[in-house]
Amino acid sequence: MKKVLIVATTSYAGMGPYVSGIVNTFLPNDDVYYFFHDYDDLFFRKNVKEELHSRSTFYKLANSIWNKLYDLIFGHWVYEKDILDLCHEKRIELIHFINGCGSCSFNRKLESMGIKVLGTVHDLYPHEVKKAPHKMLRHRVSVRRLQAAIWECHNLLTNSKSQYVELQKLFPDKNLFYHEFPSLVSKDVKNGKDIPIELRNVRLPYILFFGRIEEYKGITLLYKAFTEVPELYNNYLLVIAGNGTLPFERAVGEINVVMMNRYIKDTEIRYMYEQAACVVYPYISATQSGVLSLAFYFRTPTLTSDVPFFRSIIESTEAGMLFKAGDLGDLKQKLLSLLSLDTLNLKSREAEYYEKNYNSKAIRKQLLTIYNSVIQK
Repeated sequence: MKKVLIVATTSYAGMGPYVSGIVNTFLPNDDVYYFFHDYDDLFFRKNVKEELHSRSTFYKLANSIWNKLYDLIFGHWVYEKDILDLCHEKRIELIHFINGCGSCSFNRKLESMGIKVLGTVHDLYPHEVKKAPHKMLRHRVSVRRLQAAIWECHNLLTNSKSQYVELQKLFPDKNLFYHEFPSLVSKDVKNGKDIPIELRNVRLPYILFFGRIEEYKGITLLYKAFTEVPELYNNYLLVIAGNGTLPFERAVGEINVVMMNRYIKDTEIRYMYEQAACVVYPYISATQSGVLSLAFYFRTPTLTSDVPFFRSIIESTEAGMLFKAGDLGDLKQKLLSLLSLDTLNLKSREAEYYEKNYNSKAIRKQLLTIYNSVIQK
């Protein structure tokens, strides 16, 4: 195989575990090199396996206001020259932008040098967001640039089967590829022993939501469902765990709601899932997500909305329960139903799906095949 460079431009939110989960499937003797934009937390340096470090460049650049402003104004990365130098040194023939599709101007530069570009499409259509005005401006500019790069890039990759079908309809002349979503169960997640301080003295079973708090994830709906049903709030806790701005006002006099509104350490995730009565993913929209890997690995009974990505997995495997996306009444009913079930068979199906589908060897093989295909076209 010709030489490939995987470029990761962010570890923000779920992108860090996503990237490291894929990169760590590769072997040191694969003809693949890596360029990581690391923030102050050095996520990639800490989570990419040591045996790949000799083939990796870790470029530390703070996720500061000034760097965000630079990106907003100029629309390119400060380390583009470093990537070009690395391509020249290693004689790279293909760059895989694993967090997106690069930028139109940089992609044209690479292609003029004879380097092919492969971009991963995470969200073909932007999710619903609710942010402060200055953050909304940056979001809109970023989305517009990303959409332009998607439309211009000749080689696109996705981890969503429904999105792959949509890409085929939109871009019949492009080279389109699919590979499985990686597991988010890292070594620290798997072996974690930390008990979140907020959960150390709980006396009721709890319903869990875990993930970065965003409007499109339907947290408002879950909060309303819980606080409006006495059978839920009198007998359970609702635990909302994740960083971000809450998209709703908390009800006066609410009871049994635990807000872990902060960064959750990988070493805390195991306890949260193993001790939960169930986990709920009430997303309004989702094209692809790794959250099911956490629930399935820890055998946590799972309720998800019926957006296409979740439905494609839950419906065929019966490894969880679905409710109609955005339907408050159906969420209440299905949540009560799940909590009253004997979930032994459901947990068995979760385990079976995880073992079969979150396979690092399969992802590595799929990607090496994709890389060869792009280079040879």
